[in-house]
Amino acid sequence: MQTNPSVPNAADSPSLKSWILLVVSAVIWGSSFILMKKGLLAFSPPQVATIRIFFSMVVLFPFLFSGLKHINKKNLPYVLLVAVTGSGLPPFLFTAAQAHLPSAAAGILNSFTPLFTLLIGVLVYHVVFEWRKLTGVLLGLAGAALLVFTTAPNNADRNGNYFYGLYVLLATLCYGISVYTLKQYCQNIPATALNSVVFAILGPVAAIYLFSSDVFTILKTNSYAYTALGYLAFLAVVNTAFAGILYFKLTQQTSALFASTTTYLIPFVAVLFGVFDGETIGWSYGIGLLLILGGVYLASR
Repeated sequence: MQTNPSVPNAADSPSLKSWILLVVSAVIWGSSFILMKKGLLAFSPPQVATIRIFFSMVVLFPFLFSGLKHINKKNLPYVLLVAVTGSGLPPFLFTAAQAHLPSAAAGILNSFTPLFTLLIGVLVYHVVFEWRKLTGVLLGLAGAALLVFTTAPNNADRNGNYFYGLYVLLATLCYGISVYTLKQYCQNIPATALNSVVFAILGPVAAIYLFSSDVFTILKTNSYAYTALGYLAFLAVVNTAFAGILYFKLTQQTSALFASTTTYLIPFVAVLFGVFDGETIGWSYGIGLLLILGGVYLASR
């Protein structure tokens, strides 16, 4: 029996375990931008996306047969929609954008996911609108904006073709569609099973494109290709397959909006990686973090 997302459900209230899943997912995904950038040094944007999808399919293949037991005629269309909008289109949109767009800009635009999630919930799924949730979304977005733009280097990271930011916005819209479809129609499918089926759907299509491209020529002629392939393999196994399972669990255990606020923590994690790499931070770091955490708290209550 499907639950009505407009009706408060005690099971949707974030527990300590849910907060841990949120933080772990953000830590993993916070490294995704740099991993994609490393991959783009050797491969084209579509190749980076298809390598990511193909490796994810391979690592999740052992779980496929148990996953297929949970798929039926009733939920298959929704699983297809989750596959396309959650894991199919975004890798292509993000890599296409990052070939032309600074990481700082991509990071802030990625934080629009909770806003699109809220709008889709209200307009499509008739979730009861609450000003508190909108305030939380906008507060977190403000914190992410402050964190990204005040810690970006004063060089190329503030330039670039921002038209490609539309690709990132489209990807966040896809995430909003995916997370609500997952919450409403795929609630009872185990997260690992669902993720294995998702990439079993996407993987063969990605493989057809990948192996018909010049990927083998690049591996033979580009001295950096295998290093880039290693970064993309890590991106696929950890940041896509494993983190995808965590995100599915998080969405099923809490609310779609709470799960989507993962994107607010990603810029914070990215800056933290920079600190370990020797970068300095200023006053905006603490203020941005407080705004982000405050926004997550308001949106998830």
